[in-house]
Amino acid sequence: MASNAVVALAKATINGQTLLGQNCDRPHRKCQPLSCTPGRALAAGEKVKTQNLELPQVRQVYRVLASQPDGCLGYDYGLNEHQVAVAWTILRPVLPAPGPGLMGPDLVRLVLERSRTALQAVEVATSLIERYGSGEKNSAITSPDGDNAFLIADPKEAYAVESAGRHWVYQDVREVRALTNARVVRQDWDRISQGLASHAIEQGWWPGDGSKLDFAGALKEDLGDQSDAMHRWGRATLLLQEQNGHIDVPFLRMLLSDHYDEGGASEDRRTLENDQRSLCQHWGTNGSGTSASLISRLSSDPASLPMAWCAFGPPCANVYFPVFLDGDIPSALVEKDPEPEGNRFHRRIHFRMRQLPRDRESCLEIRAVLDRLQARFDQEAEEFTTEGASLKKRDMREELQRQATFFMQYHLEQFEGALAELQAARQAPALSL
Repeated sequence: MASNAVVALAKATINGQTLLGQNCDRPHRKCQPLSCTPGRALAAGEKVKTQNLELPQVRQVYRVLASQPDGCLGYDYGLNEHQVAVAWTILRPVLPAPGPGLMGPDLVRLVLERSRTALQAVEVATSLIERYGSGEKNSAITSPDGDNAFLIADPKEAYAVESAGRHWVYQDVREVRALTNARVVRQDWDRISQGLASHAIEQGWWPGDGSKLDFAGALKEDLGDQSDAMHRWGRATLLLQEQNGHIDVPFLRMLLSDHYDEGGASEDRRTLENDQRSLCQHWGTNGSGTSASLISRLSSDPASLPMAWCAFGPPCANVYFPVFLDGDIPSALVEKDPEPEGNRFHRRIHFRMRQLPRDRESCLEIRAVLDRLQARFDQEAEEFTTEGASLKKRDMREELQRQATFFMQYHLEQFEGALAELQAARQAPALSL
């Protein structure tokens, strides 16, 4: 798994909103449907089940929109009703933590359900890491052993968190930050878990001379073994810094679609498979690739509608759907099928895209059609956001829910129609949706 994430705070964006995006990478044929759970009050003594553990539940959980891998009780990425967003990736394990513990997706879910701000989310995440540590390998979701890294954001703040067993560090994000599956926090952390520095000194990993602990260096993060991840981190960081102050949602889509050119559309996709240095991962013989890509737009305006842009599969060959927490998510986007080869929307979309021609000219033509569809989605989403904010200010919740539900279903139908036209035009085999 080589998930990549990026965040840009308000001062780095065009419209003063915080943006958090992630490519979620999973094994081939592992679908990544959306999940939308309601906020609710809970009775004292209730429990919450995670992948390996059962924990005491809190008295109130918040509404959450998330990307949930098949067979997983947690989330790879999510956004809650208070516009707290969390992205996650796995790290190489370096410190043992007696298991079973909490897996990365468990932490994403618990943090989103329990947090009203990014800082509170960091406090929830780090306290859970200290108490339970990282989880064991779980073959049901094909998730390896490992520590975790997170980007956590709200409209005003963002934080990068990296863990090691039951220890952690975090950084305040000033303007922009990239995340991938390699530790990059050195001596530039803002807070560190109690006892980690003394443990490193006792083990002889760091001198006891009073100097600030080098987190990744003391834990012997082998940058040679992590060269692909470091390349992705460096590439994403460079693109963010070059655009700092002018970042918007279309730019983050381009970044998450990156294959060292303007989004990868001009390349033969067969040459993109197995390129572990690419931000956009295509399924190849390594068995994994980008199964979902998501971007959250976080606004400090209390009337704004919490929303995310969601693409299914490698983003360079897909369209991002606007998804609003205030509506009912189309059933096709949240459906769960117990059969591994079931006829689900996500798998059908993936098969359809792979059956389209892959030569350079065809890729450009297909991308042009998808770009026109994306432009239409963008314009209509902006119009709906304004209308929805007006309904929210007037406390017309039922009407907002009805319109948001219809809006999302309409765009799903538009995408299905465009994909069917592409297949017909290119004489690709038909697959029923």
